[in-house]
Amino acid sequence: MSVGFVMLCHNDLTRAAQVARHWAQNDCPVVIHVDRRTKRKNYDQMVQALAGLPNIRFARRYVCEWGTWGLVAATQDAATIMLRDFGQVRHVFLASGSCAPLRPVDELRAYLDARPQTNFIESVTTADVGWTVGGLDIERFTLRFPFSWRKQRYAFDFYVGLQRRIRFHRRIPAGIVPHLGSQWWCLTRQTLSAILQNPDRPAIDAYFRRVWIPDESYFQTMVRQVSGNVESRSLTLAKFDFQGKPHVFYDDHLSLLRKSDCFVARKIWAQADKLYDTFLSGDPAPDLGGEPNAAKN
Repeated sequence: MSVGFVMLCHNDLTRAAQVARHWAQNDCPVVIHVDRRTKRKNYDQMVQALAGLPNIRFARRYVCEWGTWGLVAATQDAATIMLRDFGQVRHVFLASGSCAPLRPVDELRAYLDARPQTNFIESVTTADVGWTVGGLDIERFTLRFPFSWRKQRYAFDFYVGLQRRIRFHRRIPAGIVPHLGSQWWCLTRQTLSAILQNPDRPAIDAYFRRVWIPDESYFQTMVRQVSGNVESRSLTLAKFDFQGKPHVFYDDHLSLLRKSDCFVARKIWAQADKLYDTFLSGDPAPDLGGEPNAAKN
């Protein structure tokens, strides 16, 4: 039981439950968060479907709109439950409800057991990369973002412009060097505990509540505060288009996914029966075994 999974689920809960059952039956505890906007009936059906598995928990539900603090709060609460209830978990793997495993659980367990102190999380400064979109790089940390980019675009743009005109500049908390990267990570128990139990966490959380897209910067920043053993890469395969929108994997991507050396893939179409049947079987991809590299394909 060296690895546990935190799953952030929004829709297609039947598929998410199928993946959660796969991990749980392979001796990997799972803590599930379901978006509070998801219908209660669907949530109750998921809870009932997984009721017979003793190593599955459900976390308090938050509203998890894209790019908002709710995604971080949901992850924090679910991770706290994981650390509290499953003392033998050494690594915690963050996944979404649309993720699916690409390699057998035993391979992931062996890989992490050989690297017991390593944190796998993309964590770079804005100066290190050129893929920040929307014209916001360091400003995502120095301006305030109380409005939804997707649902309140006019208010979002107006408020950003206003702050620029008056030269507003938020103070970054002392000692914090902002980093960003993929939302999907795998952190050690020691590192995750240090982040969650940080005595300065109330002030740090208050700051990140108004950062733009905090789910791609909170853990990516805080990991640098508490650990010197960080591999800045994800073990999850996720592809994005030029607008930053995630690619969806369909049944005809089976060959591509088989060639990937990542342990998990996101985002799998809920109706991709061939993919789920293949990767949730007892031996999902026997031809793999290389070093995970999400940028490979």
